[in-house]
Amino acid sequence: MPLGLISIASYLEHHGHEVIIVERSVQNSDIREELNRFQPEVVGISALSYSSSLDAAELTQAVHRWRDGVPVLWGGSAPSSLPELYLRDGKMDFLTLGEGELTWKEFLDEWAGERDFSKIDGLAYLEDGRYMCNPIRGVADLASFPELNWSHVDPQKYFSSFFHCTKMLYLHASKGCPAACTFCANKQFHQGRNRCRDPKHVMHDIEHLVGKCGADGIYFSDELFLPDRAVRNELLSMIIDSGLDFVWGCQMRLGVLREEDIDYMYKAGCRWILFGIESGSREMIDKIKKNTDLSLAKPTVEYCEKVGITVQASFIVGFPGETVEDVKKTVALALEIPASLPVMNILAPVPNSEIYNHEIETNPDFHAPRSIAEIAEREQLMTDNAKLNLSDVPSKDLYVVHYCFQWRAFIGKDSVNDDSFGIIKKLASDTFNRIFKHGLKGFIFGTYRSVKQFSTVFFYSHFFPFTMRKYGLAGRENKTDR
Repeated sequence: MPLGLISIASYLEHHGHEVIIVERSVQNSDIREELNRFQPEVVGISALSYSSSLDAAELTQAVHRWRDGVPVLWGGSAPSSLPELYLRDGKMDFLTLGEGELTWKEFLDEWAGERDFSKIDGLAYLEDGRYMCNPIRGVADLASFPELNWSHVDPQKYFSSFFHCTKMLYLHASKGCPAACTFCANKQFHQGRNRCRDPKHVMHDIEHLVGKCGADGIYFSDELFLPDRAVRNELLSMIIDSGLDFVWGCQMRLGVLREEDIDYMYKAGCRWILFGIESGSREMIDKIKKNTDLSLAKPTVEYCEKVGITVQASFIVGFPGETVEDVKKTVALALEIPASLPVMNILAPVPNSEIYNHEIETNPDFHAPRSIAEIAEREQLMTDNAKLNLSDVPSKDLYVVHYCFQWRAFIGKDSVNDDSFGIIKKLASDTFNRIFKHGLKGFIFGTYRSVKQFSTVFFYSHFFPFTMRKYGLAGRENKTDR
């Protein structure tokens, strides 16, 4: 669900504005019909990914053709990471940097008044062709925001299957992460701070989504789920006292939870946790500024699985300067810990991350994108483009390691709802659902993407036995290696 848009809409309504949300990921909509029906004075577009920015650019042109003088503002993590490129190529009028609630409110006040936009923190725009970027706004106190207004969307359109549930929805209880990992841009977007929403508001959301909409699972999408123990336990107590029948999961760092915390989370319905472990090499952990104790990985995962919490363990290979020995250590740790779903990602250099900025400055083969289309294409090719390999490990090795773990996820019993081949079935189900959401074009594209993905996974996980043995991943019927 578009949680950021719902939050901005709720905040603006709280301050007297009339707002609607048109959500194009779950419905086909004629933008001109929507504009004629609502007659907006200002239009905002959220671009969460670089790929979706292409559609956002088309929508911007449609709004400008519809009526001169109606400003279009973009926001989201993608344009916030490359604001000048977006302003020049996307043709929007303004761009909000970082979280949008306060910036949007001040912009609308100024739009109705003197229109001196230089005084609005967190706003970027072009003035006579010159790039203007106002001071970055400090992050907001989420506890001061009003409750979310769920009438803007139909939550049932967003149901999906996940661990131990079939009608899972996303929600957030906090935002931001205090870590400074070199591969992540979160410290830029959320300024390296974690802030919690009012637990009463979060509980109100849960009561609505579970009690009224029929959700049986909640995935807290927080970068780091309520690291403040007192606030976390306050919400968990409310969930327990509510008697609502649902399960939930979250994302965590090693070292945040004690065994008694895990016990209490399980009592409150927690059934899955994703731990971002990232590497099994202590040298790489230091290099990427992860600042975690790897000795906690095995006992933490073991305890979670013992009490009945399914663990996703996330790893990354392909860091700058990473060696074959480093990758071997990461694979060994991923195989050693009893996580139900270890995930092995290939590094994607994210704009505004420390790694990305360093490569832009020092690597002549790694240039900044020149257009939205170029960064969108780069995003789609992240795990398949050998030119993006910044490590000392052969690209083929990275692919084999990555896809071997994907194959294990495909065939793993715990993949989705304790169902053998659960992920395959979920991908097939999602593909067929597209025909009802986006018509035949979406169905064909979804089918092609799913078949291509499965074929790629099968190829790299079955036809390179020498490479698999090299990293301790042997044990499949493989025929050739090259």
